[in-house]
Amino acid sequence: MSRVIFVGGPSGTGKSTISILLSKKLDCPFIEGDEFHPQANIDKMSQGIPLTDEDRWGWLSILCQAAISVVQGGENTVVVSCSMLKKKYRDYIKETIGTKAQTQLFVLYNDFSTIYKRMETRSNHYMKANMLKSQFDDLEVPELEDHVYKVFCGTKEPEQIFVEILKYINL
Repeated sequence: MSRVIFVGGPSGTGKSTISILLSKKLDCPFIEGDEFHPQANIDKMSQGIPLTDEDRWGWLSILCQAAISVVQGGENTVVVSCSMLKKKYRDYIKETIGTKAQTQLFVLYNDFSTIYKRMETRSNHYMKANMLKSQFDDLEVPELEDHVYKVFCGTKEPEQIFVEILKYINL
């Protein structure tokens, strides 16, 4: 069966970096979840306005359909970056994709101050550091969810996080 691997967490945890490392290692496509946000969502975040559940449902639907299209198009595996902060978002992803491909979800998390410092140094991203609190307000770190793994980033380098995640993936 095909599989879809999601890498999530609050902004600034390195989900895109880790997803790219995974897609290279697994020799499979990578879908950058941020590229699927409708312009209205990007405009809101650019203005410092947090997204609501209503804003996220359409985006999650489009993102799941994109992942399904990749595996139905013949790819065995696809890696997707997606915040998936709340359990209900992760449940939706598993329910939407689960009949068409195996899913594995990895939620990266860290303490607020570490991520905030990291976000202050990045440029060219619409999600600014001042928006991080809203993501932490929404974050539900997984506890005992099927096919969902939590990965504490701490001060680990991306390569260390990548190796930790590989332990859960059957190559």
